[in-house]
Order: sequence, then structure tokens, then C-alpha cells
Amino acid sequence: MKVDTMKILLINPPIREWALPNCFPSGLGYIATILRGAGHEIEVLDINAQRLSKPEVERKIEEANFDLVGTGGMITLYKYIRWLVSVLKKYHPDKKVVVGGSSASSIPRTLLERTQADIACISEGERTVKELVECLEGSGDLRKVLGTWFKDDNGEVRANPPREIIKDLDSIPFPAWDLFPLDIYLKNPIGAPNVDKWKDGSSLVNIKSMNLVPSRGCPYKCIYCYHDFMGARFRHRSAENILKEIIYLKDRYGAEYFHFTDDCFIANTKNVLRFCDLLIQNGLKIEWGCAGRVNLMTEELIKKMKEAGCTLIGYGIDSGSQRMLDAMNKKATVEEAKRAVRLTQKYLGWADCSFMVGTPGENKETIQETIDFCKELSLAPEVIFFITPYPGTELYEMAKGMGKIKDEEEYVLGLEEQGEKISVNFTNFSDEELREIKEGMVKELGAQNIVGHKLLMAARRE
Repeated sequence: MKVDTMKILLINPPIREWALPNCFPSGLGYIATILRGAGHEIEVLDINAQRLSKPEVERKIEEANFDLVGTGGMITLYKYIRWLVSVLKKYHPDKKVVVGGSSASSIPRTLLERTQADIACISEGERTVKELVECLEGSGDLRKVLGTWFKDDNGEVRANPPREIIKDLDSIPFPAWDLFPLDIYLKNPIGAPNVDKWKDGSSLVNIKSMNLVPSRGCPYKCIYCYHDFMGARFRHRSAENILKEIIYLKDRYGAEYFHFTDDCFIANTKNVLRFCDLLIQNGLKIEWGCAGRVNLMTEELIKKMKEAGCTLIGYGIDSGSQRMLDAMNKKATVEEAKRAVRLTQKYLGWADCSFMVGTPGENKETIQETIDFCKELSLAPEVIFFITPYPGTELYEMAKGMGKIKDEEEYVLGLEEQGEKISVNFTNFSDEELREIKEGMVKELGAQNIVGHKLLMAARRE
């Protein structure tokens, strides 16, 4: 169906406002590329990059001229998205509002029933959004657009069948970086060497950094992780395609550090080794970081990654207790975690490890096992998260079954980023006791490992 050009406004909500904006919204960037390639006029309002206040956002929306608007984000942004949609409808009541990201994918019915949003785009949006815009412009039948939920003329929520996942990720064109204030993201490193992973590192090191997504999905089924946003099946871009994007970002924008924001970059070790070989063969002098998995890390792999410029590997260790790892369905062992951390410390000088407390069955003994694990490996995590049940996860269904979540929207409105508060307490500890336990762990590990931590950080800066 041939369609006329539409003016489409894409809005990126603010995230991690306690840190400077340092993570380019790749998902929205892909959508922008697809829609522009289909001949539409695209405008971006990047609230996160510009850190606009709500009055400033409202003023810009009032002055905006568009035919269709799209927004979305993580489930922790639901409260903001609800407000944003209300403002859009206040000034542009006749314009359709499409919401994507995990906010739409994990709670589509709640989103459409409790907000003024018109359409929820489920899972990957690149193919769906193109077909959706064609449908809206051509007065087509929304019931035929796979991968969407929508409100019909009577305001009833309708669910369409899911769309098949995109098997060939190389077929997706690169994000439309030029439509965003990229200079802001480039100057605020995420995970770059010598800097805090989330905070501004410009005072420590003058380096331009950019994030990219080498794979989608995850082959593992941890109970706390939402698997369906990018498809449960793991797929990866070819090493050649990843290299091509890196070269473009380096040559066009001067990026020197690249942070891979997919769930588990090393899931396909053969492709990772191929990628490393290409970097080495091309003499590309860059630095990069990624998420690892302890049961997949080998000395051969990390040695090659180091040679190819890797300076950071992040591990979701989660717990030093095998009982807790099994309860999470982690498919990893404590001994595998110890080996991976030691290898990473050996070759990179440090290992970026995160932990959780509050898993069902957690007790004083399992807490002590995590403390002992960190002490043995000289790990001093500055933040330990409370395990949090997000909609769409097995843990969330457990919480509902236990009667701990009664109203979905009320619960989601209280979610915060990074599991920094107790959303659901699965333990026999009181909330106050669990908070004291977590704070005590951070304090004890920080004091115990301060010397080792300083040595690791010194090695990181060399």
C-alpha cells in the first residue's frame, strides 16, 4: 500500500536522572531509521538527553506539529509515560499515540486501559511500526497489524497475535543517530575505562563513547528477567555487521569506547571470537565493554577479548549462594562465578559484578555466603540490589500467586530503577531488617576490601 508522508514525532522519556544522559536510545533510533526509510518526516524530542523539565516538555508538545507520535521505554518509566500521554492528548486529542518498549510489551492491557494511549507495539518494533503507519495513513484495519494491541472505536482493548521475531538482525539498518543530540551521549561515557559506569567521567578521561546492541534475546530463563521484549530466542548480529557499525561511529563521530548493552554478548562465543579477530586484523584501536556470563567465560575467550580492546566485562553474579542461584534458575554455579571473576581480574584488572538480595528462600546463611564470596575475590560492590519482580517475569507471577501484588498499575507506579527499594519482600525478614542487611553488606564489603578495591581500580586506570 502506498502512503503519503506523515509527520511523526518520536519522544525519548528521561531515565536514570541521577546520572548524566549516557546511553543512546537505540530502540527509538532503529524505529526512526525504519520510518524515515519509508518516506516519513521524523522529528525527535529527546527529553532524556536534554533533561527537560515537565513544564518545558509540555510547552514543546503544545507547539509541536505532527500526525502521529511514538514513545516508550522500560517498565520503570510507566509513571512518566502515563503523564506524557496525558499531555499529548491534552494538546493533540485527535492524534494517535503509540507506546512501545517493555512498558507496552509487559503490561499492554493495563497501559491501554489506564492511560490515554491508543496503540501498544509489542516486542520488536521495526517491522510492526512500518506496517502500523501504513495502516493508519491508509485507513486500514488495525486488526491485521500483528504485534499490536489497540483500542477499538468503542474504547475496548483488542489484542492482535504476536509478530514473528526478526531472525536476521543484520537486515536492520543502523539507528538514525543524526536525528538525536548525539554529542550529549558521546561525551558522557557509560562503562568506559577509568570512569564510573553511570556517572559522568569527563573529568577523569576525555573519551567519546557510544552504546550498541549486538544481540537480542537471551538463551537463559532467570526468574527475575523479562524475556519477551526482544524475543525469548537469542539472536546475534554477525561479527562483520557489528564491526561495520563501530567503524562508522568511530569515523563519523569520533567514538573511541563502545559499550554493548545486550543481555549476554558472549552467549555465542564463536561469534565473539570472530569479532575479536576482525578487530585485531583491522588494527582498530578501540576499547569496549560488554555483559558476560560466568558459565561461558574461558581463558581463551577473555585473553582474545583483552587483545581486541575489551576493558570491561559485567557479570550478574547475583549471589554467592548456590541455593539462591538455583532458586533464580541461574544455570550457573558459584565455582563458575569464582573462576570467571578471577580470570577477568587477571586479564582486565577488575570485574564489574552485581548482586541481589531478597530471593525467595534468602536467609542469614545465604547472605553470609554472598559476603564470603565477595571477600574471597576482593569484590567491593558499591550497590547491591533488592530482587524485584517485573511484569512478565516468573518472579512476578510468583508474587501475584502469593497475593503480594493486587493491582498491577498501582504496583508498577511504585517501581524504581535498579532495584533500589523493596518492591516485594519474598523473605522472612521484615522490610526494615532486609534493608539493614543490604546496607550492612555494602558497608562490610567496602571496609573489608578497600585495599584490594583500590588496587583493582588502580590497575583499571593503567
